[in-house]
Order: sequence, then C-alpha cells, then structure tokens
Amino acid sequence: MADYYELLGIDRNTSSGDIKKAYRKLALKYHPDKNSGDKEAEEKFKEISHAYEILSDPQKKAQYDQFGESAFQYGGAGAGGFGGFHDPFDIFREVFSGGGGGGLGDMFGEMFGFSSSNTKGPQKGRDLEFSLQLGFLEAAKGIEEEIKVRRLETCDECSGSGAKSGTEKITCSTCAGRGKVTQSGGFFSVSRTCAACQGQGEIIKTPCPKCNGRGRKDVQRKISVRVPAGVDTGTRLRVSGEGESGVFGGPSGDLYVHISVKEHDKFTRSGYDVYLLEELEFTQLVFGDEVNVPTVDGETGLQIPAGTQSGHIFKLKGHGITRLDGRGKGSQIVKVNVKVPTNLNAEQKKLLKEFESSLGKKSKGEDSIASKVKKIFK
Repeated sequence: MADYYELLGIDRNTSSGDIKKAYRKLALKYHPDKNSGDKEAEEKFKEISHAYEILSDPQKKAQYDQFGESAFQYGGAGAGGFGGFHDPFDIFREVFSGGGGGGLGDMFGEMFGFSSSNTKGPQKGRDLEFSLQLGFLEAAKGIEEEIKVRRLETCDECSGSGAKSGTEKITCSTCAGRGKVTQSGGFFSVSRTCAACQGQGEIIKTPCPKCNGRGRKDVQRKISVRVPAGVDTGTRLRVSGEGESGVFGGPSGDLYVHISVKEHDKFTRSGYDVYLLEELEFTQLVFGDEVNVPTVDGETGLQIPAGTQSGHIFKLKGHGITRLDGRGKGSQIVKVNVKVPTNLNAEQKKLLKEFESSLGKKSKGEDSIASKVKKIFK
C-alpha cells in the first residue's frame, strides 16, 4: 500500500483541517457512485478513506509516523478488507456531515443530505450596532446615556408563534414536518429547505394580525447604556441581550455601541494623559505664583516657581483620564507659555523701557538680562 501521506497528497506537517480538506476532495473524485463499475476507483476510495482515518486521529498518526503501516492490520478480515477499521462509507458520511467543521463541511452536508442542523431549533437574534458620539468630558468621566434603537422583538400577541391567538400551526404535508425535502439518486442525495413551510416544518393557517405571522414585530426602544469613564474614539461597548429577539425560543442578540469623542477646545488626549497649554503673565513667571488650572475633574492649584521659563512643562499625576482597566488615572501635562501684551499704553511702554535700561549688561560675551527678557516675548 502507498504511503498514507502520498495517498492524500499532503506532508507530515499538514494541519488536521487541511487533512480533512484533502480527503474531501479525493473522496468526491473516487466515490463508487461517481465511478460506477470502476473497481480501481473503488479500491482507491477505500485506501484514501483508510489513510484519512489513521492521519486524522492524533494517536494513530503518531503510531504510523513511528512504526509505519505495520502498526495497523490493513487488509485483514472484515468488511472490504479493512480488518478492525471502520467502513469507508461511514467515514465518508461522518466527514461530509459537516459536524464540528462548519463552513465547507456544512456545505457538503447539505449537498449529500447529511446536515445535522435543525432549521426549527432555537436561533439567536441578530446583533445590532449603534454609533454614539460623546463630549470630551463625558468620555473622560463616564456617563449613563439613553439611546433609541429599532429592533425586532417577540410579538406579545402570539408569543412568537406567528399564529393568531386561539389557533394552532399544522404540520407541513410537503416535508412531513422535517423542514427539508430530499431527492435521492443512488448513494448521493440532495437535501433542500422545504419551500412550502420555509424550513419550519409547520404552516400557519391563520396568521397573527399584529405581526402578520412573523412571530416578531418591529419596535423602537429606549435603552440605557452605561458608558464607563475612560472610553475613547474606537471603543466598542457590548450590551448583552439588547439586540433583536431570538426565534423558536433562542436568546436575544447583543447591542454593540461604537464610541466617537468630540475634540475639546482646551484639552488634548494621548492615551490616558491630558495635555493643556496655559498662558501666564510675564510677571507670574518672573516672580512665581500659584494659579488654578482646569482639569477633567475641575480646577486644581499649580505652583509656578519664580524664574519659570516660557515653554516649561508641569506634570500633574492622577489628574488625567481614568484607565478602563481600573488601574488609576493618567496625568495632566501642563505647558506654560508667556502671555505677550499686545496693547501697551505710553506709560507702560515707558516703564518697560526703563526696566530694560535698569538691567544693564553682564560680562563681555554674555547676553544682557534685557535681551533674555526680550526672548521671552518672542
């Protein structure tokens, strides 16, 4: 017998998902129903099914990688010469049932009539999206916001059945209540959703007048959303169970709120830190002062030492944005600039000139104090 990996066209490092994909492709190609009377194709189908059974099982794969084919008794007594192994048709049905695989597996399950999905079973309601714009301080401090959302909810008149109160649904005669109709041709069968009942297995003879037989109705609801302190543009909040109602007893979907934050006229945010530019009088920088500066939580005092230079940066720890993980707050970064006077009267100009003259010059090669003062105002 050929190497199992060669049979499936894969190598030893192929993932379990890709092993299944390789088997699906070959199983369709060599299945006896597609190659009627071709004994070679039938034998090939058995071989690849056997190879898949070994390589899809981690324990058997490890034994094969270590001991090779001798670890198994292929060709012994049993149906189809498979000894103690499963019927290759059982393996085929299992793989093409779509169980646990989803996606491509579900597609093949529908094609061959092996789908295990139940169209009449509970189905979760659809998730909803909502965009919410907040002010800078609202996002920084948190807020309880009431929003309006349109969604489908279970009809209170018929309790979601879709049938008029006092009436009942009847079993669909087309699919006998299965929700699917199947057409067979040899081994292969094609299963489709029943068109008569739309896959529900039941038919409503007298629809509920309030929801027109849908079992749900379109309503607008006011929903209170708690926005935690510290959110920023791009934050997504999930409000569990506030999406659309489920069907057939399924749970409701969720509501996802997407946050965007307006810019502030004074504050700028970077992560959890807040930046503020504060303009002070020349004399406040020269002589020092204690000033009140705004923060996201209100004003706080800031000590300005004498001789502070224009452009100096102060860091106020714990006065920034609350961290979403609850580990304290960021800082507020305050940059102070000198406020340059623009409308000096004659007396003020005279006094400033006298001040400049009184400063004089230092030793040769050094700037005068007056020159430094001028630089402040540049």
